[in-house]
Amino acid sequence: MNNKFFPSNFLFVMIMIMGTMLSLSSSHWLTMWMGLELNLMGFLPLMNIKGKMLEAEASMKYFIIQSMSSSVLIISSVIMYNSSLSWYSMFTDNITSNLIMLSLILKLGGAPLHFWMPSITKQMTWGILFMMLTWQKLAPLFMLSLINSNQLTLLLISVASTIMGSIMALNQTNLQLIITYSSISHLGWMLSTISINSSLSMIYFINYIIISIPLMNMLSTSLGSHLFSLAHKSKVNNLIAVSLVLSLGGLPPLLGFMSKLIILLSLAQMKMVMLSLMMFCGTLISLYFYLNMSLMLMIKSYKAFDMAKPTSIYNPIISFNILSSFIVYPLIIMFIKYAMTILYKS
Repeated sequence: MNNKFFPSNFLFVMIMIMGTMLSLSSSHWLTMWMGLELNLMGFLPLMNIKGKMLEAEASMKYFIIQSMSSSVLIISSVIMYNSSLSWYSMFTDNITSNLIMLSLILKLGGAPLHFWMPSITKQMTWGILFMMLTWQKLAPLFMLSLINSNQLTLLLISVASTIMGSIMALNQTNLQLIITYSSISHLGWMLSTISINSSLSMIYFINYIIISIPLMNMLSTSLGSHLFSLAHKSKVNNLIAVSLVLSLGGLPPLLGFMSKLIILLSLAQMKMVMLSLMMFCGTLISLYFYLNMSLMLMIKSYKAFDMAKPTSIYNPIISFNILSSFIVYPLIIMFIKYAMTILYKS
């Protein structure tokens, strides 16, 4: 599979999408597990898209970890079925729900079960890394939103993910590792409200994808995969890349800040002040390496500047990112205030 456009890759992408859709459209836990396995079988060949030894090693590690978490998930589901005689149960048994929650956290790569992610992601191409950090998280996040017990465990995991992801990225020079630890930190924000208000987590997840698409495309066009390569001459438009990096860090008034502000407001309304403060501290730590990336993009010498025009494909996304405080935030507030009240009344 040395050819990047190998014909069967389309088939593997369709299998991956069908697996996720099967998990999302099902309320039966056995069918959700089948969807996760189908998704894994479609994603593994895509990891070997260039046929390198390092990619084969990464795909084997990914297969072992995902198989282990799937095994814990199906065994816990069978135990739950024996106790409640239903595959549609919302989990009242603490031990069973804890096992299922931890198996899904292992699939997502949340702290403290994030140990497998760095060794895998640094050997991936940018396109496969993007799919792993976005699409592969969709089905496990949906399954976590169905678990309505052990909320304290989930909140502790979310705080650990936010702080651990920020601290581990501080000394990294590899761009793929920085983006990986950044995604662990963002995962903590999604997990903080997944069992309370899953629509807020979905808004955060969509905003993360909107920021990541142009940013990862721009990083893939840089000269290397290390932080100092950002200071070299490249076809990346510096100001746009800086705005996307700072948006990922949550600097106002960009789109990433709006996502964090909405979750902070909802946590403050539920009197979770300590949780909000700890997650806010984790974000402040992560802002350090985001600002470091921004400086690397901005300190180029005059001769190294190549002010290329931004690609027309990403113009709407970049405008959406920069003007989010005037467009996105009022719309989301209206949705939360009015649409949710109408749904609750009905």
